[in-house]
Amino acid sequence: MPFLITSLYVSAALLGASFAYVELRLVARFLRNRAAIREAVRSHRRVPVGANGSEAPPTLTAQLPLYNERFSAEQVIRALAAQEYPRDRFDIQILDDSTDDTSDIVARVVSELQTQGVRVEHIRRGHREGYKAGALAEGLRHSSAEYVAVFDADFTPSPDFLWRVVVEEDAFHDPSVAFVQTRWAWNRPVRGLFSSALALLLDRHFLIQKPTRVFAGHVTTFNGSGGIWRRAAVDDAGGWSADTLTEDLDLSYRCALKGWRGHYIQDVSVLNELPGHMRSFKLQQRRWARGNAQCFRKLTRKVLASGAALRDPIEETFLLAGYAIHPILLANMVLWPFAVLYVDRVFFWVMQGFMSLATLATPLSLLVTLRERGERWNMNSVGQVLAGMCVGIGLMVNNTVAQVQGFFLSRGEFVRTPKGTRHAPGPGMIAASPYRSPLHWTFFLELLVLAYCLWGSAILITRGEALWAFPLLFWGMCVALVVRLQLSAQPT
Repeated sequence: MPFLITSLYVSAALLGASFAYVELRLVARFLRNRAAIREAVRSHRRVPVGANGSEAPPTLTAQLPLYNERFSAEQVIRALAAQEYPRDRFDIQILDDSTDDTSDIVARVVSELQTQGVRVEHIRRGHREGYKAGALAEGLRHSSAEYVAVFDADFTPSPDFLWRVVVEEDAFHDPSVAFVQTRWAWNRPVRGLFSSALALLLDRHFLIQKPTRVFAGHVTTFNGSGGIWRRAAVDDAGGWSADTLTEDLDLSYRCALKGWRGHYIQDVSVLNELPGHMRSFKLQQRRWARGNAQCFRKLTRKVLASGAALRDPIEETFLLAGYAIHPILLANMVLWPFAVLYVDRVFFWVMQGFMSLATLATPLSLLVTLRERGERWNMNSVGQVLAGMCVGIGLMVNNTVAQVQGFFLSRGEFVRTPKGTRHAPGPGMIAASPYRSPLHWTFFLELLVLAYCLWGSAILITRGEALWAFPLLFWGMCVALVVRLQLSAQPT
């Protein structure tokens, strides 16, 4: 029994430490090269504002994939129609797979905009085959544009977004650039524990992780929305594929393996909406975690065999397996009470030295993110960092289930993340029913994990190991927070 427990715990602990090391190295690289990294992703205005130059701007199609977005569809369509891009060089595709009254809203808005001279097309497939990837691929069959911008329903680009990225910034001047990703920003003030935690975790990606990866020459990934693709790169890599739930990650790596690269501009942002409650956030995370596992299964062998095509195939493999940290965390939690009781104490202390990396990596990266946002480190910072850590750790059950499904089951359904502010109906209008996010069955598994944490802590305390019960209690507190936030969720 001690040998088995030791072997399992050492494996889980070393895997966790390995992922933490990759994160720490990334943060250290950011801190050492902050000025150069900011320069690598900052905006470069090569063309004066408003100048058209001697050549016409490239043709561009803006794609908006929709599925049941009654609260946000009209806003994003009008935002795209208001783009300050020459109308004879720009068109809009509404890729509408909706099964509710969203299609009626879209038809009304499209009809109005067409009378104003806006080149907008409402494309209805009558099915959801391939989900978002299938809709994007269908749109490409109707477009001959050189560039394609992609926006989800909750994104609201500023009127100068397309012109600024394509013309003013000349973001595609390098012929090897497959796509340009811009930073996500929030369209409402971030208030409350849950929203602050989500915003901090996402800002870490866009302010620390993504810029550092660009600077280091690693694969830059498309984030699914708020970016523009070169059509030739999409075609060269085989187009949008529906065999994973994260079609953006999949296409990013397939382009990289073909010699293309992604570009990220940090100070060009596009407003979007955070998930409104924990149930919808868990749904989004399940899709991302499952799709991540599918991409790992599909692409890892190609990444490792890429040779000179990728700068560091080993690190790319770790980054491609990013969501695997959640099953590793869960394994460490389950093994913890047995490790305390049965692993040789000297050896146990050695392993804690490795695990201290995991303890340090996340709070350090979140603190650096706060500094990059221009915020001072104070008690409010401590609260934000703690909330971000607790939400991230508390999702380990939800995301572990998704990872297992991604590795061993079929693709699964692309389930939309319920978003969109619910507005009061205008004169003569009927209030629309809210989209609901029922409790997922992982909620009950989280209750079991919470009970396990309490049971394990009680065992350790009664066996004279009260000090080592605190980590288990902290993990239980993180899971309890996620449970509590699901119970307080309101439909959107």
